[in-house]
Order: sequence, then structure tokens, then C-alpha cells
Amino acid sequence: MKTSSLCLLPLLLLLAACNRPAPLNPLQRAHADGLNKEAFVNRYRNPDSCIALSQASLQYIADSLPEYVDGELRALNNMAFAYYQKSDREKAYATLDRLDKTIRLRKEGMHNDDIEWAIHNLIRARLLQRDCHIADSYRLLYDIGRSHVLERSRDNLLYNYAQTEYYITMLVLNYHYRDGREDDVLNLIDEVESRRPQLRVDYAQDMALNYALAYGWQSAGESNTALDYCTRNFDILASAYCPFHYANTLQMMAWALRSQPGSTQPDSILALYDEARQVFFDYGDPYQMLGGTTSTARYALLIGDTAFAHNVLNEWRSLKGTWQPFSAPKMEMSYFDVLLRSRLASTPDQARRWYEYHSKLQDHIKQDEQEDFVLQQTLASATRRSRWMTHTAQVVSSLLVVLLVLTVLLWRNARRLRREKRELEASKRRDVERIANVETCLSVMRHDISPFIGYLRSPNLTPELRSEVLEQLLRTFDNIKNWTRLSIPSGLVFNASNFQLQEVFDEVRTQTARPHAGVELRFEPTGLTLWGDRLLTVILLRNLVTNALQHTDLGSVVVSGQPATTDDGQEGQFVDITVADTGSGMTPEQQESLFRADKELAGDHGFGLILCRYIIKKHDDLTRRGCKLWVESTPGTGTTMHVLLATTSKT
Repeated sequence: MKTSSLCLLPLLLLLAACNRPAPLNPLQRAHADGLNKEAFVNRYRNPDSCIALSQASLQYIADSLPEYVDGELRALNNMAFAYYQKSDREKAYATLDRLDKTIRLRKEGMHNDDIEWAIHNLIRARLLQRDCHIADSYRLLYDIGRSHVLERSRDNLLYNYAQTEYYITMLVLNYHYRDGREDDVLNLIDEVESRRPQLRVDYAQDMALNYALAYGWQSAGESNTALDYCTRNFDILASAYCPFHYANTLQMMAWALRSQPGSTQPDSILALYDEARQVFFDYGDPYQMLGGTTSTARYALLIGDTAFAHNVLNEWRSLKGTWQPFSAPKMEMSYFDVLLRSRLASTPDQARRWYEYHSKLQDHIKQDEQEDFVLQQTLASATRRSRWMTHTAQVVSSLLVVLLVLTVLLWRNARRLRREKRELEASKRRDVERIANVETCLSVMRHDISPFIGYLRSPNLTPELRSEVLEQLLRTFDNIKNWTRLSIPSGLVFNASNFQLQEVFDEVRTQTARPHAGVELRFEPTGLTLWGDRLLTVILLRNLVTNALQHTDLGSVVVSGQPATTDDGQEGQFVDITVADTGSGMTPEQQESLFRADKELAGDHGFGLILCRYIIKKHDDLTRRGCKLWVESTPGTGTTMHVLLATTSKT
């Protein structure tokens, strides 16, 4: 099985390599980009050349670079724009549909699909504007704005081109297809003017944007500013001639001059209109030809040159049938309005047909304007709701942040209060323990010292017995001193180290008074090692031995040490030191209160055992958990004290 898997591995790697797109050939890509760039340069100057170059690019990509999707998108948008310039609606829409389908397929290798998608929608929006589908056009522009695709920071020609096209399309929509929306135009112009220094593409795009701004300012009544932009275009045209922009600029200049108070002769303005018309006729775009004809004839009628108007209109009527029909309701309505004003109709029926067609176009435009108005209201309402929701979300978020901060502060304050409460309770327990220690100290002192004082006051006390009583009294005071130091938190310092248990046995033997007659004190030899405080261990064991001797009248006291087994079965970590006597023993009640400082002590047990309790507690706290002291006793039989101490330090 393993061998079979190893054999399949190269095959899987080969398949993966086959599925991975191969890198583009730089020379082939450069060739496709060159065709697209040349087509882009000719989009205004020569739309037929732009279409031919775009088709050549698409064919080359299909034959040699099928994976170069960005190049395909660029060629399709170039071609669609050129068809728009030629007023070939059907081919323009077909090309845009093809591009839309390519983007929706989400092919690998697309890097500029978002920008090309925006440009594709901008061309479609322009076509819809000519059809007077203003609402649909604005919907596309609104979607582009909402997508924020043009707000991303991309310092390249394609991004700048998409931005300028967006502003041009928005300006055309507002100043040409939305009468009476001066505020919208001015606000948009201010935005374009502020971003103009960054919008650099080529001379043709500069002139297109200049023309759009000039038209916008003129529609807002600023003819001087409009003329300034016309001058800028003429400066560009002096070095880079383009018939389309030249004719547009002439028309714009004629319109601006009409609004200027001064000595401009009407014939000069009419000459500008007529020259623009003739250039448009040479350019070959039916839409611009119709626009030039209408503008020239309308101004000729305005200045009273009816014959010139008739000649211009008749020239268009004689040529109109040679082009495919196109739809431009607003332009056509203006044309029929001029026809009716010119009284060029040869019969009443012809005039009636012109009027009916004019009325149908007017109704169509009004209906679309109404749809656009409803859309504007809907989108404005949606924008207000969106802003309100955004504002509400911001307020709620701020409140949540405040609540979160307050919660954190309250939690920290509660934790601090709990900590202070625990510290107060611990302090209270220490105070209670100190009080109990003081009470116990006084009680034990009275209990332990009283017999010695009685002995010392006896007149029959022998010198030897007096000396022994004084020695016992001194040991009692020594125990009181050590117990007091251990029972205070800042008392006796704990010095931990390794030491031999046998050394402790030997020292305790020398410090312990000799036992009574008939009592044997025996220390069993040992080689065990302890970890703890050697001095405290000596004090502890000495007190246990002394206490055992005091309560043993006959028999023995045996001290020994052996390795201990913990509750979890581990060996070698503790030593069990035992002090076994054959004395009077203790009841269970006496055993329970034996090491309790807050209990009334019974019998003759005094400071020694209380001190032992504190020494064990010191070891248990500062070496390792597990050190303890306990007793096994039977009344009348004897008592065994157990001390469990560690052999190694806690890690």
C-alpha cells in the first residue's frame, strides 16, 4: 500500500502542475497590450480604428494568450466605447454583455476586473442616458458609487480613466438630462475641481473632462468659467488635434459667447455653430451630427436667418436615411421642435406628424423623468435610513463601549473589594489567633509555673531537688520564649537546610534531663537525612521527649526514625520520627485538644506541645506540603508521638 501511494505522488504533482495556470509570455502580453493601448488612443479620434485594433487584440488573445483575461476585458471596453461614439447601440450593448459574462465567469488571472466592471457600467450608463432611461442610468452610477471601487488608492492610468469617466457621466446626467438641478451640478463640479490635479490620463480625456466642466459651469450661469475651459481645450488641440473634441469645444464656445454681454456678432456665433456641425458630419457620428444640426438651425432661427436654418435642416433630412436608426429621444425632440419652429413642413399632414412625434418623445421623456424622480426619492430615503442606522449603530456602539468600560471598572473594583475583604478576614483571623495565643499563654504559664513556685516555697526542699526544679522552670520559660516568637508572623526566621537525623538525636540526648529511676531513654541509631530547620527540629524533638518523660513513671521512652510512605504510595520523600513512651496515655478527648491553642488544656501538657505544633506548621508552610504531627495513645498503656518531616525541598 505504501509503495502504491509513492507511485501515485508524482502523478498527483503532475496533475497539479497541469491545473496551475502557466505564466504569461511577456512578449505576447506586450503585443496584446500594445494593440489595446493603440485602440484606447484612437477611441475619440478614430472610432473605426479603435474597433479594428480591439478586434485584433481579442483575436490575438484568443489564439495565443487565452488566459490573459485582463487584456480581453480592456479590448472589450475599448470596443464598446467606440461603438458608443459611432452611435451603434446594438453592437455597443452586445459588446458590454460579452464583457459582463466574462467577468461573471470569475476566470483566474483577473486583476483589474473591478475597474473594468466600473468602466463597463459607465459606458452602459451613457447609452441609457441617450435612450433617456435616466433612472436606469443613475441606478448604475449609484451602484458604482456605493461599491467604493473608485475610492481605492490606485495610482495608475486605468484607475484615473475610470474616475474621469464617472465624473463626466455624472455631469452629463445632471446638466443635460436633469433640468433645474443646478445645486447638484455645482456640488459635483466642486468635487471634480478638488480632485482634478490627480486625474491625469491623456490629452483626449483631459479635453473630455474640460468640456464636461465647461458645460456644467455654463448650465449654472458661469459663462466666463466655461470659456476658460474652452480655451484650455484649444491649447491642447493646438498640439493634439481631435475632430470630436474640436467640434464639441466650438459648440461650447458658441453657447458661452451667446451669454456674454458684449459686441460679439451673431454671425460669428452662427459661424462657430456651423463649423462644429460640419466637423461632426466629417466625423460621422449620427448623434453628434443631429446635435450639430439642431444647435445650428435653432440659433439661425433665433437671429432670424430662416433660410440658413432651412438649408441646415434639409441637409440633415437628405442624409438621415443613409444611417441605421438610433434612439436619442431628447436630441430628437429638440430636432423636431426646431423643425416645427422653422415652418419647413410642406403640407399640414407633415407638420402634424412632426408634432405627434414631438409629443410622443416629450411624453416618453416626462415618464422617464418621473421614474427618475421616484428613484431619487427612494434612494434619498434609503440614504437617510442608512445614515440614521449608521448614526444609531455608532451611538449604540459608544454606549456598549461605555458599558464595557463600566463593567470592567466595576469588575476590577469588585475584585479589589473581595481581595480587601479576604485580607481583612485573614487579619481578623490572625488577631483572633493572637488573642487566643495570649489567653493560652497566660493560662499555660499559670498552669506550668504554679507547681514549680509551690516546690520552691517548700521549706523541706533539698538543694538537689531545688536545683532540678529551677532547671525545669528555666526550660519552661525557654519554651514560652520560643513559642511566642513562632506564633508571631514576623517572629523566628526559618533556616532550611539538609541535616542528619542522628545529629539531632545526639543533641536532644545531651539537652534532656536524666529520666527518673525505673525509666529508660533510648535513641535508636539512624542514617536518615532531613530537610528543614535543624534548630527548630531539635526544639521540637526535645519537647516531645521531655513531655514523654514527664508522663512516664516506669518503663521506657524510645526515639526512632524510619522512612514514611505517603498516602499516594510514594516513598523516600518523608521521614516518620516517633517518640514512644509507656506512660499513662490519653483519652480521645485529650488527644483532640492536645495541640489546640484555643482549647482548655487538660492534664500537665503545656507550652512544649503548643510549641511543637507551631514548629510543624513552619515546616509545612516553608518546605513542602505534607509535614504533620499526630498522636497515637491508649489510656493506661502509653503514647506514641509521630512527626512527619520532609527529606528534600519542594520544587
